[in-house]
Amino acid sequence: MNHLSQPQVVQPGFGLSTEESALLWQQVLTHSINGLVGLVAVRDDTSPHRAIVNFRYLFMNQTALRDTLQNNNPANNPITGQLLTDFFPFIRESKLWQTYIKVVETGEASRVEQSFRIGDREAWVIQSASAFGTDGLLLSYTDTSDLHQTARRLAQQTTLLNGVLNSSPNAIVVFEAIRSPQQAITNFQVTLANRQFETLAGQATVRFTGLMLTDFYPLKPERMVRLCERIDAGQSVEIDEFIPMLNRWFHITLTPLNDGFVATLQDITASKQMHQQLEATVQELHRSNESLEQFAYVASHDLQEPLRKIIAFGDVLSNQFSNELSEPASDLIRRMQGSARRMRSLVQDLLTYSRLSGDTKTFGLVDLNQLIASVAEDLELAILDQKAQLTTGHLPLVWGDASLLRQLFQNLLSNALKFQKAQTDGTKIPPFITVNGYAATEAELPDGFLKTDAFQIGKRFAVISVKDNGIGFDERYLDRIFTIFRRLHGRMHYTGTGTGLAICKKVVDIHGGYITASSQEGHGATFRVYLPLPQSASGGHRHTLKPLPQ
Repeated sequence: MNHLSQPQVVQPGFGLSTEESALLWQQVLTHSINGLVGLVAVRDDTSPHRAIVNFRYLFMNQTALRDTLQNNNPANNPITGQLLTDFFPFIRESKLWQTYIKVVETGEASRVEQSFRIGDREAWVIQSASAFGTDGLLLSYTDTSDLHQTARRLAQQTTLLNGVLNSSPNAIVVFEAIRSPQQAITNFQVTLANRQFETLAGQATVRFTGLMLTDFYPLKPERMVRLCERIDAGQSVEIDEFIPMLNRWFHITLTPLNDGFVATLQDITASKQMHQQLEATVQELHRSNESLEQFAYVASHDLQEPLRKIIAFGDVLSNQFSNELSEPASDLIRRMQGSARRMRSLVQDLLTYSRLSGDTKTFGLVDLNQLIASVAEDLELAILDQKAQLTTGHLPLVWGDASLLRQLFQNLLSNALKFQKAQTDGTKIPPFITVNGYAATEAELPDGFLKTDAFQIGKRFAVISVKDNGIGFDERYLDRIFTIFRRLHGRMHYTGTGTGLAICKKVVDIHGGYITASSQEGHGATFRVYLPLPQSASGGHRHTLKPLPQ
């Protein structure tokens, strides 16, 4: 093989001695980061055209030696003089084989990228092949496996990113800043848009890529200036905006990204419409409340005036003309007077119910111990007259309107005194009433109480029970007893208009609480009222005791 000389490249006017050329070639072999392999063609001398049937190794550098032997000791496996197919038996089946033959036969260099497996690893190389000497083949290759793996990972990540972007229910667009030679932002260019944006705009995504922001969404100069300032400062932007050309409302978030920003558009048209409907409903409620206030004014003045006159004229007839009236006539007047008084009570109770309203500005700490003691003092005559016994445990502080809560507990205690149970001989059994209270755990709250109102989540409640030994009621009528003007007992047995418990429920509703009862006919009743406890100072409540109404 001595007829093959080492490759030499000599520039015009620059000559090297044989020793210098050998040294230079040795330096190239030793220090090149590429694999270098020298082969010589093995021909079939028996064939007419002396066809190339193999290649024999002449030399290779350390990089190629390591790749070929794959960690085997080169001392035990001398490679010079061995055949190419000894190490790569399947190379004849690859396009490299034909490339090698063509380079040797024509003398034209070639460059090719090829993949093949080395053990359990897929290897990629870019290989340059050139002829030298007689039947010589010089191979120079670079392993590009890492580049291919990186490209594959990038492709996978790109596919994943596109999948995430396209699965988002929101429209997402990525913009890159366009800057002037002075580095001032002049516009923003679309670099990426997801499928939802395509659907929203009714255009193919590719048509948006490369477009300027102002091409499809013109901005006034002052808005563009503010946007550029925010992006340059790395600040996010959040706005709700109506886009006329789409006839939709969007919540738009602009988040800085590199030298640009990501725009996320969330369609909030439905929630905006719902909000507008809610505002319309609130306005309608305000109008309804104004109508109710007008009704209350009419009821308090115009309706009560005729009733006062009926009662007054009836009193005149009964007192001044009683001798001239027959007994049937006097009975009719008494009935008329009773009906008029009941009518007046109904109107007054209706006024009381319609005027109930709550303003959280009037809420404060309420000491129920003082409040119940004050109510008991007001009911002292009824308590003494009926020989009732009222027992009160230690009650918690609650958060509410003292005057409304006073009305609530006055009605509950009045009912406990009124609905006395009688013995078989008709003797009334003295009322025994107990009032207790404590801070309720979440498990003790009524089912669904907090879950139906998002504003109640996180609040704590006190439960106040008012228990009596009265006539009780059938729990089938539990919902009925809190309805205005609904009575379970006739007027002949118990006085009242049927508004007391309805007022109680309205007061509790104003406080965001809950009222219920348990009972058995003939075995008394227990009313349980759930009222909000004061929150911590961080909740915004100022813990000052509200004075009790006189």
